[in-house]
Amino acid sequence: MTDEQKVETAVAAPVATEPVAETAPVSVNAEAPASQTATPETPKQPEYDVNALYPEIVAAKNNKTTIDVTGLRRVRGGILAAYKGMPLFLPTSHLSLKPNPSENELLGLIQQTFPVHVHELNDEDKTKVIVTRRKLLRVDHLKDFQVGQTVEGKVVSFTDFGAFINLGGVDGMVHVSAISRRRINHPSEVLKKGDTVKAIVKEINENTQRLSLSMKELEANPWQGASGKYTAGSRYKGKVKSLTDFGVYVELEAGVEGLVHISEMSWARRIKHPSEIFQAGQEVEVQVLELNEEKQKVSLGYKQTQPNPWANIAERFKVGDKIEGSVREVIERGVVVNIAEDIDAFMPKGKMHPSLRGKALPFQVGDKIEGLFVMDVVPDNHSLILGMEGFDQGAPSREGREGGGREGGREGGGGRDGGNRGGGGRERGPRRDREQQESVNLPEQKQEVSLADLLSDDEKRKLFGGEA
Repeated sequence: MTDEQKVETAVAAPVATEPVAETAPVSVNAEAPASQTATPETPKQPEYDVNALYPEIVAAKNNKTTIDVTGLRRVRGGILAAYKGMPLFLPTSHLSLKPNPSENELLGLIQQTFPVHVHELNDEDKTKVIVTRRKLLRVDHLKDFQVGQTVEGKVVSFTDFGAFINLGGVDGMVHVSAISRRRINHPSEVLKKGDTVKAIVKEINENTQRLSLSMKELEANPWQGASGKYTAGSRYKGKVKSLTDFGVYVELEAGVEGLVHISEMSWARRIKHPSEIFQAGQEVEVQVLELNEEKQKVSLGYKQTQPNPWANIAERFKVGDKIEGSVREVIERGVVVNIAEDIDAFMPKGKMHPSLRGKALPFQVGDKIEGLFVMDVVPDNHSLILGMEGFDQGAPSREGREGGGREGGREGGGGRDGGNRGGGGRERGPRRDREQQESVNLPEQKQEVSLADLLSDDEKRKLFGGEA
């Protein structure tokens, strides 16, 4: 039965009274036996004007103010109360801070006057008004709590961002980050409904009648003394707790987690996302790079526990070696090519075949590329540069330099045949020579033209003071 149906039943029901004992007529002077004395009737409910009182009730709801009501009688689903004689319904769920108040609590409000808020109205039937005293009780109950106080309550529900704790009618919320010193993704990882837990009051919000709680302060601090235990350069085994775009968090012990940044995952591979190497729950060995006990942060490295391929890269790949590889990434400046399980190299646009210049790169991730050769290896800079067959590494020829080899070299990638194959020496040079020759062979102008030739006879006389 809904609250509105309960209101209808409660208002329609007659006011309960004790039956009056029927007695035989007696004389005025006669004394009736005590057993025949009539039980007094319950006072009748006073008359009321709904149209006059309803605006007051509406105003109380809109302004969130209270009205004083008097409990009349126990009815199904709550009690019937009256505001200036007008009956109102107070449901059991709105009568106390407890979800199921006892019968004594309900009967204790009969013939008592107490404040309530207007909870629900029905403009079509103005006699169906539902009131509540729960918010008032919560505000009073909040006065029993103080910031820093340790409280005990029962876990009642979860959300993705935290857990709600019932503290005897007042709800407290523990954010997921305040449940444990460990990094957890959901409260259900460490709590379950019905658990009795202890927490510290962090904040009291009178507007929402809720408390912000924290449980992790009651746990031992695992970071205390961590700087002496996890020294820079030492290696430990840990468990991958979570992955982000920029790295992975590895748990060294309960409550102590460090970040392996994506730049510390591989010596020579370009990692686009940590999931290429790690997965949640994986056990890995890491090396401590830096630790700040005060800020409770530790930087970890993974590649430091793996062999460094740059140490012998010059022996494995020599300048001029012809190799092949697969495309790992296509960027604006060129292509990242995987040439070994542990090595990624880079092929700039300018080192590709001349036929690709000025065009969108035709490569996709995973494509196999043949006809590559090593152009440059600099182990100290962790750099290995590739070129493509058809691009020559040498300097431009003399003919190319004289015939516009600089431009040809730029378009051809700067190679030895840049002036030839790139359109420099054999094409751009002769074309420029032909243009110069054509300008030389233009018909010569034999006549000489002076300023005087542009003047009239009169202007000449005035200018030179004589005849033209």
